[in-house]
Amino acid sequence: MPRPAKGARLYYRRKDDRWVIKDSGGVELGTGCAYGERDEAEKQFQAYLGKKHRPDFGRGDPAAVSVLDVLKLYADERAPQLKRGDITSGALPHLGRYFEGKKVAHLTPALCRAYATWRSAQPQARYKVGPGYRYESEEDVPRVGLQTARRELAVLSSALGYAHKEHKLLYPVVVAMPKKAPPRDRWLTRGEAARLLWAALGFRWIKDPDTGRERWVRNGDAQGKTRHVARFILVGLYTGTRHEAILRLKWLPTTEGGYVDLRSGIIYRRGLREGESSKKRTPVPMSQRLWTHMRRWQPQSVSHVVEFEGLPLTKLRRAWKTARIAAGLGEEVTPHILRHTFATWAVMDGAPFGMVAMALGTTEAIVESTYGHHSPQHMRGVVESVSRRR
Repeated sequence: MPRPAKGARLYYRRKDDRWVIKDSGGVELGTGCAYGERDEAEKQFQAYLGKKHRPDFGRGDPAAVSVLDVLKLYADERAPQLKRGDITSGALPHLGRYFEGKKVAHLTPALCRAYATWRSAQPQARYKVGPGYRYESEEDVPRVGLQTARRELAVLSSALGYAHKEHKLLYPVVVAMPKKAPPRDRWLTRGEAARLLWAALGFRWIKDPDTGRERWVRNGDAQGKTRHVARFILVGLYTGTRHEAILRLKWLPTTEGGYVDLRSGIIYRRGLREGESSKKRTPVPMSQRLWTHMRRWQPQSVSHVVEFEGLPLTKLRRAWKTARIAAGLGEEVTPHILRHTFATWAVMDGAPFGMVAMALGTTEAIVESTYGHHSPQHMRGVVESVSRRR
C-alpha cells in the first residue's frame, strides 16, 4: 500500500542550514533562510500555499469553511488597503501554521486560549541565536508576549468579520482574546528627557577621574550617528505626535504623510488627500521653541524633517536604542513614550483635558482616564470638601 502524501510543508535541511518548502510530486523550493530565520521562511511558505490553494467557501457554513480560506481572502483583498499592513502580514504566518486543517466553527474560546498559550511559548523572532550572538540557544531567547498573541487574534477576528461582510460566511464568528494589558504609566521626567536628548546629540555622561565631577562630554565616535534622533525627540516631546507620523513629516505639502507649515507655525499630520483613520491626525501648532528648531533644520534637510544622510526613515529602532542606552534608560523607554510624556507634562501643568485631547487627536474621556491622575486638581474637590470648616 503506498504511503500517503504528506502535502506541502516547511523542512529544515541541516547540512545546508536552510529552510526549504517540500511538496508532493518531488517539489522542493529553497527559501534562502537559515535556522534563526524561521519567521521569514514561514512567510514564504504561506505565500506558496496562497498561490497553490484556492479558497472554497461553498454555502458559507462555518462548519465547512476552513480558517485558512478566511485568512487568504483577507490577505488578498483587505490587507493591501490597510495602513498598517505589516501587522497583518506578520500575524498571518503564525495564524496559518496553528489553525491549518481547522474549520471556522472550531474557533471556540478554548481553542483561541490554546493559541495564545502556544504563541506565548515561542521565542521572539528578532533575536538571532548562535555563536557571537546574545543568546546561544533558542531556549534562552525571551518568549513572545501575550499581547502579541492578542494582536494576532485580532487579525483573525478582522478576517472573519470581513468574510461575513463579503457574504462568504453565513453568520459572524466571535474570537475570544486574552485580556488587554493595563496601560503602562511610564513617562520621562524632565531630567530623563534631557539625558536622552544629550545622548542623541552625541554626548556621553562621564565622571572626570581627576576631579570626580560628572559632566557631559562630546563623544567623537558617536558624532552624527544619532543626531537625527534628537529631531525626533523634540518633535515628539513638544507635539505628542505618533512615531510613524513624525517619520513621515515633510517640509512641503504632500498628498501622503504630514507636512510642516513654517509660515503659520502649524504641523499638519495628515496629507492633503489622505482620508481620516481611526487614529485622528489633527493639525497641531508648534511652540516657539520647536518653531525655532524647525526653521534651523529646514535648510539642512532634503525632504523630511527626520532624515539620516539625506534619506527618510521608516523605523528608528537601532539609533533610538543607541541613544537610550547612552542615556542610561531602560528597555521600557520606546519611541511611543514621547507621546505619553507630552500628555503627562501637559496634564501636570494644569492643561484642560479637552485641549490635551485635541493636541493628541484623541477623546477627552481617554485623556482623563489615562492621564487624569497626574492633574494637580485630581480629586482636590473631594479632599477640600472634607477638610472645609463647618
